[in-house]
Amino acid sequence: MSVPSPEDIMKCPICLETMQPPIIQCKVGHSMCKSCITGCRISNCPTCRSQLTETRNYQLEQLIEGLQKVLKLQCVYYYKGCKYDLTQQDKQTHEMECKYRKFHCEGNKFANLNCDWKGEFAGIYKHFKDSHPNNTRMEYKTDATMKISLNRDFKDVQIISFFNGQQYFYYKHQIDVTKQKAYWHFQLIGLKSQAENYYYEFEIHNNSLRKFKVTEFCTSDTTDINTTFAQEKCVAVSFTGIKNYLNEFGELHFKFRIMANKKTRH
Repeated sequence: MSVPSPEDIMKCPICLETMQPPIIQCKVGHSMCKSCITGCRISNCPTCRSQLTETRNYQLEQLIEGLQKVLKLQCVYYYKGCKYDLTQQDKQTHEMECKYRKFHCEGNKFANLNCDWKGEFAGIYKHFKDSHPNNTRMEYKTDATMKISLNRDFKDVQIISFFNGQQYFYYKHQIDVTKQKAYWHFQLIGLKSQAENYYYEFEIHNNSLRKFKVTEFCTSDTTDINTTFAQEKCVAVSFTGIKNYLNEFGELHFKFRIMANKKTRH
């Protein structure tokens, strides 16, 4: 007789997922999630058909809680190449950020480019090159001039290749007329823990000595950009401030560079 694995021991016979407290037993001793019993209106044990009880399996609840902190599980995308071993507590968060997840066109999500592309991480940059070539003009170190209008809302997203395509970043820019603010930020396409290893320097300047410079950490593409803008954990400049840097043609000169953070962030 084979010995059941920890995953099998923790699995509810009804939902087939890890049991969640309260865990209830049948008369024989088989356990299952109480929420599954209630939700499915089950009156007999699905394993042995004996009568269910209200007896709670506190020891199994404690065992599962302890195992979830130390037991290593494979990412759901392991078959695509993800090599991360995860605890149950970290698994769901990781899978939402994993570079092997399914991606949707960020141009459509952020900048309303009317694109329904879906694909893998390896195909993101090619998709932008093929379908949105104007959104691939920037590099990790860029010095540029942009025509800027403070009379209408505007959003722009650019994809930036880093380390010869080993990493990709999104440059995101927004003009918000209601808030009278302009925002810029950079997001790594990948895990939040990896994004913390990168930061950017962003500078606005004109022909005089005046300049405006911000240094900020990058975030992951899974971080809500609207929250980042609202909290101003980014480049955030008022319209009044921007007007000090516009030239006679209504253009704004800016430069930025993305860099690896050599210090550990705490």
